[in-house]
Amino acid sequence: MAAAARFVLFLLTTATFLQGESLELDGRLVRFTPAPTPGQVRPYPRCLATYLYEVEKVHRGAFRGRQIVVAKWAVWNRTALPALPSEVNTIERLKLDRFVDHPGLKTSRIVDGIRERELVLYYDPSSRPPPAVARALTPKTAELASGAVEGEAQGWLFLADELEHARTGRFWEKPWKESSCAGVSPLPALLDVQKRLRALDVNLLVVPVPTKVSIYPERLAEGLERSEAPTEYLQLLRHSGLRVLDLHPLFRDYRAHPEHELLYCAQDSHWTPQACRLAARAIYRTLEGEDPPLLQEQDLRPATRHIRGDLARMRADLALPPERLSLEEVRYPTGQNSHGYHHPGSDLVLLGDSNVAVFSDPLDGLHGPAAGLPDYLSAFRGRPVDVIASFGDGVHQARLNLYRGRSRSETGYWKNKSWVVWCFSMREFTRAAQWSTKVPVARRKLIEGAPRGRPPSDSHGPQ
Repeated sequence: MAAAARFVLFLLTTATFLQGESLELDGRLVRFTPAPTPGQVRPYPRCLATYLYEVEKVHRGAFRGRQIVVAKWAVWNRTALPALPSEVNTIERLKLDRFVDHPGLKTSRIVDGIRERELVLYYDPSSRPPPAVARALTPKTAELASGAVEGEAQGWLFLADELEHARTGRFWEKPWKESSCAGVSPLPALLDVQKRLRALDVNLLVVPVPTKVSIYPERLAEGLERSEAPTEYLQLLRHSGLRVLDLHPLFRDYRAHPEHELLYCAQDSHWTPQACRLAARAIYRTLEGEDPPLLQEQDLRPATRHIRGDLARMRADLALPPERLSLEEVRYPTGQNSHGYHHPGSDLVLLGDSNVAVFSDPLDGLHGPAAGLPDYLSAFRGRPVDVIASFGDGVHQARLNLYRGRSRSETGYWKNKSWVVWCFSMREFTRAAQWSTKVPVARRKLIEGAPRGRPPSDSHGPQ
């Protein structure tokens, strides 16, 4: 194959000055790039190839040119895609977007045998194979509307909102107005929070909680394989300057053990105490640069709980029996049975959604106490953490709760803080209603008076 492989960086400057508009047209194939093989584009798992069409008729959108260059996916997950255009003069109905309107594609691998540098590059979204989860959900449309979807594994349920996120696949490669409820990339908001905290001499660690289907895909549909998309997106966030702890490799390695304890409840949308304990260890290791101390027998006690999960309550029609969980509770002094939320004097803030409260809060439906993320994290550290949770919205409302409920109301709240650990469901990247850059962390006067002497440390960043 004579065509040179390269990153998609050409034509972006020209396209930036044009108004983005989707097209639908009939195109006659004039020239095509010979289909690359997975071996030719190794180590990249995916690549696009270019095709030159003569425009026969425009059905939708404004296009006045005679020819158009189109990028289509040719290799996907190290597999050559079938049915790529290869017969000159064949006419196709094409639905296209400008390539530049898919910013997540700008570093994608491309094989370009056309080399028409004066033409704006377009992209064919239909050439992208649908995510495996999307195919598995095709017969489950009615269940999605109920809020909880029954998996093929006996007794397993999945949150519909989580599956809607999973079915978007590589969501960052699509226009955010299509892939996200908020309609914007989460990155500016994440960087804004980090910037605001740095102004207070406080570090941020982002800890997205993997979706249940990303760890147990076969429980939804037999033969469904895990997706690497979550880890790839978190790597992009890390490369953008954020400290991100990716729990996917940890959880997948753990569940590979034949006798592993479940990391997610079968009938609830949340992770289990065992997952909370693993996450607490990983967070400690990231913050401190070393493994946490071993918890002794006097620190923990074995327990069994029978829970009726939120998904089981949504699907009362299934009449599922209570789910039984074996766990180890953190022991507290006499008169205290849980970690609690309000510890404003702590040097560490645990911010997030219900994942930072489940199995810790004794409130009905949260299945506590004493076996959630704050319990294990405080046990490893030997001191409590300040917990700010917002159920159902760990992105926007949780930040408002931090500002209103702590920063404004607690005098000197930020004085001794070193870390904010922001822990929320992975699905929020596409399902959150808003990713605002306008939420304050502290009053302006406090920020202006904050010390500038200690630069944020990178020595303990996630590896």
